Amino acid sequence: MDSLLIGPATRKQAVFAGTCALLVLLTFAIAGQRAHQPLPAITPFMPMCALTVFTTSGIAAFLLGARFSVTQQPMLGALGGAYAFTAITVALQLLMFPGVFTRTGLFGAGPQSAAWMWVFWHAGFPLLVILAALIRDRLPSKPIGLPHIDFWTWALLGVPTALAAALGVLAIYANLSAPFHAASETNALSGGRTGLVICSLDALAIAVVLFKGRLRTVLDLWVTIALLASLADASLNLLSMAQFTLGWYVARIFSMLAPGVLVCVLVWEVTVLYRELSEAHASLLHSSTRDALTRIYNRSYFEDQFRREFDRATRNGQPLSLVMIDVDNFKDYNDAFGHLRGDACLSAIAKALAGIARWSSDFVARYGGEEFAVVLPNTGSEEASVIAEQARLAIMQLGLTAPIPGGQVTISAGCATNEQNAQSTLSTPNALVQAADAALYGAKRAGRNRVQSVTPGQ
Repeated sequence: MDSLLIGPATRKQAVFAGTCALLVLLTFAIAGQRAHQPLPAITPFMPMCALTVFTTSGIAAFLLGARFSVTQQPMLGALGGAYAFTAITVALQLLMFPGVFTRTGLFGAGPQSAAWMWVFWHAGFPLLVILAALIRDRLPSKPIGLPHIDFWTWALLGVPTALAAALGVLAIYANLSAPFHAASETNALSGGRTGLVICSLDALAIAVVLFKGRLRTVLDLWVTIALLASLADASLNLLSMAQFTLGWYVARIFSMLAPGVLVCVLVWEVTVLYRELSEAHASLLHSSTRDALTRIYNRSYFEDQFRREFDRATRNGQPLSLVMIDVDNFKDYNDAFGHLRGDACLSAIAKALAGIARWSSDFVARYGGEEFAVVLPNTGSEEASVIAEQARLAIMQLGLTAPIPGGQVTISAGCATNEQNAQSTLSTPNALVQAADAALYGAKRAGRNRVQSVTPGQ
């Protein structure tokens, strides 16, 4: 099944993604003007955001990795690696952040460890997205092949994960200086050169994705939105790194949006694929129970469903009738008019027989060749004979010309009923079929174009 992610985007999808991009830019423009505005302190907000980013990034990495294993497209694996990197770095940043779990952070973190993990997170993500875009350019549509899937899984998802862990060790033990400096009168930007580099990487990643993909696929659209959210996040932090300001709060929201938007798209893809699979299964099930020529139920369905109806009738103490029908002199019809006309004749007869069903539990099946079966649950012998006669008249009303005495196509029918009483000998499905078949051939011996029934209690 083709991946919707790397399929062409529809106009509606492009318009929706464009609207989301405009909302991101508008929100950034409004928040950027008031980035330093202090707001009430909500202490759990930062760890809540970090946990959300960790969870959504992990889900995105898993789903992209799963799509990679199915489609064998390295680009999806590389993008999954970018989100796996994000999940690990944000988790380590949260664990190292002073005051969340311990006063100074876990793992013996220094005063700048959490800040450097933020830098690694925000710089590494766009770099890995650029790598994914370049991989697609190098290998546009070549599956890597199942024998190499384990190696590529490690290379594309495992290496970024290991890199994130290694950077965590570096942030703890390398005694790095502060990556940011406080804003001054001469420099209103809190992030300094480090923040500018991160913003430049996000902008470069957007440019590469736009240049390589040209927004042709669904994935192009939403990776661009994710990068735009990442750029807005980094830019607001560049404007104001002080906690509990408007810029700080909105930046955290954008940080959640970057992985969250792709998770929504991936879940949407899974939902669409599941619906298509369900529809395909229903279509296959429908086809497997239908006769290819007449489109009524086939012999296989009759065998299964008839036994179920027989067992149900036995449990409930209700009668069950079976009408076996055969087209009279059909071989002569085929010899005179050919098989195409013969097929059309059978289709017309099947349609007419299907029209006599009264309830949803009644059904008509093609038993074989020119023979049909009508199953009538909760129907006694007299009523079954009436329905069989209605079927005979319905075929005559078709007025199908035939090279036989009388000049038109007719049918013969045999009825048998399991009345659920002590006198009935039709106590098995096979016995009921044999009885109806015997009645059918009795009708044929009696001159055709008639209905004959097995005597109740027989």
